[in-house]
Amino acid sequence: MAKFVSLSSAVRIPARHFLSVLLFYSLLFTVFFAPVIFRGLLLAPADGLSYHLAFFQSRKVFWDGLLASGFPMTADPQVMAWYPPAMIFSLLPAGWNLFVISAYVMASCFTYGYVYKLTNSKLASLLSGMVYGLCGFMIAHLGHTAIIHASAWPPLILWALESLRHKLSRAWFAVGCLAVACCVLAGHLQIVAHGLLLSALYAFSLGWKAPIARARYFLVSALVLVLGVGLAALQILPTAELASLSTRSDYGFTDFISYSLPLNQVVLLIFPAVFGGVARYGQTQYFGAWNLTELTGYVGLLPLLLAVIGFSVSRRKSVSIFWLCVVVLAFLLTLGNRTPLAAIAYYLPLLGKFRVPARHFMEFSLAVSILSGIGLDALLRRTVSAKRLLGIMAAMALVVIAAGGFLLSKHGGLYRLTDENIVSLNVVPWRNTAVAMPLIILIIAGVALFYFYRQPQSTFRSVLLFVVLLLDLGSFGWYYEWRSRSPRAEILNPPPTANELRRALDANQQRFVPVRGVLGLPSELPPNLSRLWQVPGATGYGPLNLSRLMSLLSMRTDASLDPSWKESSNQSLNLAAVRYVTLPHAAPLKDPQGVLWNPENIDFWLGAGCDVPQNKSIKFEFNQPIQATSVGIVSRLACSMSISDGTEVLRVSVTDSDGNNEIQSLLAGRDTSEWAFDCRTVKPLVKHRLAKVFGSFPAQVNSEPCLGHSYVAMLPLSKVKNIRRVDLVWVGHAEALSLEKLTFADSVLQKSTPVDPLPVFSQWRLVRETEDARVYENLRALPRVWLARETVTLKPDEALKAIKTSRLPDGRSYEPLRTALVEESVGLGSQPPDLSASARIVSLSDRVMEVQTSSTAPSFLVTSDIHYPGWRVQIDGQPGQLFLANYAFRGVKLPAGNHRVRFEFIPKRFYYGVSISVISLLVLAGLLAVRRFWVGSERTG
Repeated sequence: MAKFVSLSSAVRIPARHFLSVLLFYSLLFTVFFAPVIFRGLLLAPADGLSYHLAFFQSRKVFWDGLLASGFPMTADPQVMAWYPPAMIFSLLPAGWNLFVISAYVMASCFTYGYVYKLTNSKLASLLSGMVYGLCGFMIAHLGHTAIIHASAWPPLILWALESLRHKLSRAWFAVGCLAVACCVLAGHLQIVAHGLLLSALYAFSLGWKAPIARARYFLVSALVLVLGVGLAALQILPTAELASLSTRSDYGFTDFISYSLPLNQVVLLIFPAVFGGVARYGQTQYFGAWNLTELTGYVGLLPLLLAVIGFSVSRRKSVSIFWLCVVVLAFLLTLGNRTPLAAIAYYLPLLGKFRVPARHFMEFSLAVSILSGIGLDALLRRTVSAKRLLGIMAAMALVVIAAGGFLLSKHGGLYRLTDENIVSLNVVPWRNTAVAMPLIILIIAGVALFYFYRQPQSTFRSVLLFVVLLLDLGSFGWYYEWRSRSPRAEILNPPPTANELRRALDANQQRFVPVRGVLGLPSELPPNLSRLWQVPGATGYGPLNLSRLMSLLSMRTDASLDPSWKESSNQSLNLAAVRYVTLPHAAPLKDPQGVLWNPENIDFWLGAGCDVPQNKSIKFEFNQPIQATSVGIVSRLACSMSISDGTEVLRVSVTDSDGNNEIQSLLAGRDTSEWAFDCRTVKPLVKHRLAKVFGSFPAQVNSEPCLGHSYVAMLPLSKVKNIRRVDLVWVGHAEALSLEKLTFADSVLQKSTPVDPLPVFSQWRLVRETEDARVYENLRALPRVWLARETVTLKPDEALKAIKTSRLPDGRSYEPLRTALVEESVGLGSQPPDLSASARIVSLSDRVMEVQTSSTAPSFLVTSDIHYPGWRVQIDGQPGQLFLANYAFRGVKLPAGNHRVRFEFIPKRFYYGVSISVISLLVLAGLLAVRRFWVGSERTG
């Protein structure tokens, strides 16, 4: 208690004052989030569930064998392995909701403290804290837990720098260093970069006239930032290593400017729900660019009014000018490449590695909240004339009217948001609540502010002003997605499918893949919930997924796989030891004619050209005979402009139980067409008609957007009855056809039977089906370890192509059990077959895998575990050489005989980081111990 009182005295906020502020904000956010936390729900919408919560609940390990075929868990900063609040709250029952709320409480408390340092006004500081904690940026990003926690610390860093500017203090120096470290350890490095850059600019801009002397203040400020970063080095160094091997290392300018705020959506700052996405406001489904979470910068209309007052009348012009510049600069940066600033920011160290310029709304919101507190302080001090206040309110009204006029100009016509998204937008206030509510709030805010101005010392008027502030900020935040998308706490319990798969996979040490990634239902075991449920997966979801794994598995950013995963020629899942895949339950789709189709595509290419797998035929065999009077085929041609109308491209042979056979033809123009038929540069070249369109999809040809199509044909059957088999044979030339769907329709029985696409590929067998999900077994899954008798040296792109096509560059077939693909010479030629050769795992833990091998000839031990820096290998106790095998995995050359191979993960970058963190801590302690420096400074201050 004595230490607490001493610290509170040092920061010039008495203990009772500090506890009162903490209690106020704790109660505020508890009540605000009550609809979730008191209903057995988790504050974890979107990524909060699929990413942050899963890691929060999991035991932290250096190497995670349950995710992404092996993943350096603690190197991912958003796991927050070393973040003190996460470490503390993860130990508490139901600690997740407390952890999330703590970000808002800290953000508000720290903003309060900084503004109190500037104004010495409790009321002004209280308002600033509420504005920042409840602003649209913070509430919209609730599902991005690392963002809100990283955003909580810049106000404390600024508070420390402002305090040190006036008087050097060991307590504030330590607080500043720890705040920087916590900001970094909170995990979202983009927000960290923005926050530290903001802090550095603050120190540089305001340090020129620092009361403690310019040079000394610059030195101390630099030490705060450097030592704070040094304290977090145990996270920074492993993260830098992981980032260099992730997809982020390939980011270009196009990625950098993605998720920037479009100019025609700047009105979101006034009308935050006008493009949908907020429950109970007009359009409930968001129809703007990107997504509303990333583009939200709403800080309220009352705070904007107060912020203008704060800048225009503040006596502290240097501070106000700085924060006004931050408002302007941050806003311009949110616009991305619509201003020249994007090109400059892209080439700045570190900043160019991030995307989503709209996240500069963090600095924008913080600056507005600070200026609004300064503005309220000016009202309390009676330094604002009625004329100026009314002028500011009139100007604000004109801005809102202009924004409404911009929207109104689109009324009755089409509002173009993106090239593919054009909607009719009704912006008449009495017909659109999303337009009416901000106008009502502006009127109420103006009346309440002027009412407060007439008697600012009145408790009733102060309370009324804060009620209006809550109404203003809550008009957006109270209805955002955390209200509707927060999952029940029971989701942390594994579904029956998870328990069954875990037992099956543990028995053979293999993996599974949820094909739809994080878009899947809980019953599909999406990552990273599957990790929480202890089911070993080959994929993972996160911003720092390894680029080689994503290329190998054709994995998208949402951890879903592209359709090539199911092809028989694709060895990717086999090499990753994927024994099972999960898919959603396939409820059939009905077309306008009443024919049922499987919602999933077969995605099988037939033909000889267009750079696709060169398959000449495909067959379907059915265990139960199918009654049908016609066979339905959905397909699309590619590279087929030269095919003449009526040309046969596919021969369809149908055989029944009695051996009767009937042949039909799929004709270009009548039954199928070029997929890009309606694209501007393609259409004049196509020599066949447009077949009946089944469905369309957005596409691009020569960088021009257009619509691609798939086509439907119903081929009549008269000679066959109980269908047992269908053979499709390509009869075209240097073109290709994608077979999308197949169904059988019976006009007599008025029924249709869609074909399940996956069993078409013989390696997949349905083993479990529930109401929501299906589980298929991969009959060609490779074991976790095996011995290859030959290595082939290939370049990375050659190795990847060989894996995807099962064909080596020299034309031989690629058989993984026989041949290992490496990228440097191993010196292992083809060895004679050894039927007795074996490799089995005898020990497996987070950081160690031991394998017992036996072979009469030299061999190459291949694993299905990701190759990553830090892994070391020993062969019978002696160091061995680790190779990158099969594009992404680990391998080692072995001599003939019996061997015990030990793989061990030793994360040197982490230990280097720990060393730097310890040194930084010692330097900090040493500086704090130099009493002479601090005493002299205190006299100066």
